[in-house]
Amino acid sequence: VQAVYRDYRQLSLSRLGLKRLFGITLTLSLLIVLLSAVSAAFFLSERLSAPLAALAEGTRAVAQGDFTGKYPVQSSDEFGALTGMFNQMTLQLSDARKTSERQQLQVENAKAYLESVLAHLSSGVLVVDEQFRLRSANSSAAQILGSPLLNMHGKPLQEIVAEHPLLRPFFEAVIGAFNSVPGGEWQRQIERLSKNGNQMLLIRGTRLAAAAESGYVVVFDDITYLLQAERQAAWGEAARRLAHEIKNPLTPIQLSAERLQHKLTMRCCCNAPPKPLSARWER
Repeated sequence: VQAVYRDYRQLSLSRLGLKRLFGITLTLSLLIVLLSAVSAAFFLSERLSAPLAALAEGTRAVAQGDFTGKYPVQSSDEFGALTGMFNQMTLQLSDARKTSERQQLQVENAKAYLESVLAHLSSGVLVVDEQFRLRSANSSAAQILGSPLLNMHGKPLQEIVAEHPLLRPFFEAVIGAFNSVPGGEWQRQIERLSKNGNQMLLIRGTRLAAAAESGYVVVFDDITYLLQAERQAAWGEAARRLAHEIKNPLTPIQLSAERLQHKLTMRCCCNAPPKPLSARWER
């Protein structure tokens, strides 16, 4: 009986040790499996989120205006297709920005060329919008009108007239012409009082093309000196014709006097010939 009891005690102790060993083994196995699962989860999440992180970085770069980034397609699934489409989008945005910059440079060059032409143009040029607010003016316009129009961009014409009363006849003629001929071209000649006296202006106006910004263009010239020159030329021509009409009756009188002088010379016995009468008619 003691031997059997002793065997039983040994088996009980062995059973308790086996339970503990199995428990430790199972715990270690569970920990290993759990660590493996966590590692696999991190690996898979890193692998799956890497394309999304790259796209997020690319989106931030695009938001800052950097279209040079190109991200490799690492898979053929949905993430790969999304990365390829993102690369195509950035390429198109880069091409569009280059085209826009090139067009903007062309517009700036054309604007600079137009401003240079207008600055060296002898005629005055004004551009107003639909509400008759001054949008631009060249230096010749300011010089002809005698007003600092280059510093009045954006002001209504009525406000400019209030500050410079001498411009009232000019702007009233412009506004009246555009109101009477809203869609066509017109030409007017007005006389106004300037700082240097009376001034004659030849004004031409037209509406901007429909494709451009709405508004009107006014081109004008100071023809005061031209009219004076034409008037002086007309008086000169009248004086020349009058002198010609006065001189014509004197020609036969001069010829008759020369014939009389010749006859008198033949009859005269003097050695010295008399002074020709024609010399008196040279004036």
